[in-house]
Amino acid sequence: MTVCFAGNPNVGKSTLFNALTGLRQHTGNWTGKTVDPARGHWVWQGIRYDAVDLPGVYSLSGGTPEERIASDYLRDHAPDLVVVILDATALERSLPLAFELRARCPRLLVCLNLIDEAGRIGLHFDLDALQEELRAPAVETAAHKKASVASLRGAIAAALRLPAQEPEESAGRETLLSRAEQVSRKVCPVQPTRRRDPDRIALGKRLGYPLVLLLVFLILLLTVWGANLPSSLLERGFSRLEDRLRLWFAGCPTWFSGFLIDGIYGTSAKVVAVMLPPMAIFFPLFSLLEDFGYLPRAAVLLDRPFACAGTCGRQGLTMCMGCGCNAVGVTGCRILPGQKQRLAAILTNALMPCNGRFSTLILLCGILLGRGPNPSPLATAGILTGILLVSVAVTLLVTRLLRRTILKGGEECFVLELPPFRRPSLGQVLLRSLVDRTLKILGRAVTVAAPAGALIWILAALRIEGRPLLAVLAHALDPAAALLGLTGGLLLAFLLSFPANELLLPLTVLISAAGTAMSAGLGDSGLHQALAAQHLTPVTALCAALFTLFHWPCSTTVLTIRKETGSWKWTIAAILLPTAVGLVLCFMVHALSVLLS
Repeated sequence: MTVCFAGNPNVGKSTLFNALTGLRQHTGNWTGKTVDPARGHWVWQGIRYDAVDLPGVYSLSGGTPEERIASDYLRDHAPDLVVVILDATALERSLPLAFELRARCPRLLVCLNLIDEAGRIGLHFDLDALQEELRAPAVETAAHKKASVASLRGAIAAALRLPAQEPEESAGRETLLSRAEQVSRKVCPVQPTRRRDPDRIALGKRLGYPLVLLLVFLILLLTVWGANLPSSLLERGFSRLEDRLRLWFAGCPTWFSGFLIDGIYGTSAKVVAVMLPPMAIFFPLFSLLEDFGYLPRAAVLLDRPFACAGTCGRQGLTMCMGCGCNAVGVTGCRILPGQKQRLAAILTNALMPCNGRFSTLILLCGILLGRGPNPSPLATAGILTGILLVSVAVTLLVTRLLRRTILKGGEECFVLELPPFRRPSLGQVLLRSLVDRTLKILGRAVTVAAPAGALIWILAALRIEGRPLLAVLAHALDPAAALLGLTGGLLLAFLLSFPANELLLPLTVLISAAGTAMSAGLGDSGLHQALAAQHLTPVTALCAALFTLFHWPCSTTVLTIRKETGSWKWTIAAILLPTAVGLVLCFMVHALSVLLS
């Protein structure tokens, strides 16, 4: 049996889908999270049910990519049952889609979700009247409650045993809206008893923007401050394990132990020690804002400056995704309404620093502040907030340039439904942020780090005229790097970290070690020593921070851009664009420092 889940955006489709199938499709308290049909299954009483979660839509008219995906799927696959998820807190808005599905689908089950939230604002429903109007069985659910999921599972099995209904005659949009208003009043005649309007603060002209900056600053402060102790503990643990590995492989040839310990283990351990603590703090805090419903408010606030750049506030959401992973941000660009707006957002997403670059930026902040490996968390968070503001400003500037030249035209109005503020589910937030985000990205980084570490160790072990090949390559890059205010070792580390941005700091350590045993530690102190070996001045550190912020996207993001655009031309443009920005800014900073000196 094939069961298809359909409904408006942000009504809990994916949450119910996950609860039934046991999958962990990403959910969030804002519209547009599901952009492709997701598939899963469950078995109940000996029967297998194949489930399909369609993107959230308001209509099947095909006006947006999501509507075309949903409409084409229903037309081409003819599922045995369609479960239409209605928002109990906004029934009138959900009903037009239900009427359209009734006109297309022989078997329909109506699921009135978010019934608990509706009860809190005083809404009560006549379920029999709703079943009569839609000529389909109906069930009330609260997606996060197990009893509701069990009721829905039983209702699906019962609905599949009912005879198929003759489809209704399709009607125009105005007719559907008028009928939705009438049915909504009949099913729910009582108006809410109380209303809250916290958006006066979240979207206010005086407090809205300061609130965004304050929240960003607090997240970064907690990330920097909270990562110190776990990083030092990981450093000690990995160092002790390294000592044991050296004892175990003491009888092996030097090249073999160096290949395994200094190359594969050393690089992988540094990636984990540097990445894991910040990610384990940043992602849960970011997910709390997402679950609470604040991210769409930030997008609304950003709509005015983004409109001046020729795009809309939805791009702000894709930039937020890019702060976690640029590949995810590129995929999220599908929520933008116009093709040229989506393309502009894809080309500029790498201008936002992903999580893999945050560790490098935090360490460089210590050099800029002149406080070594342990700078003040307050000052570091302030600098990181400023760095993010620079990223946003450059993104707006480049987007405006693109929209005025090669991506001119295709203007779309900004429409974004604001979800209600909800109390975040702490357990789900931790599970999603730690398992689906932190461990997934960390696993990808370690998978890339292990072979990359082996390759770099080989380059360091090979010698030309008594010098490690790695040192020769770094020295050869010194003239070009000097024009950018960098060192040859740093530029080589940037080039070799193309597989994953998380490799930049470990590669810097390996290049500075140049094939010798890794004397630097695994945590911030050892990494700071490695950066010190690159003779970083404050100007060099600033140029390194700028180039960390603006350079080519990682290999995963490049492949994602190729998949999303279907064109190598735009993929190459997405590589060259942030790189050109970084080169120009670094050259300007270096030239200015030379003039002032």
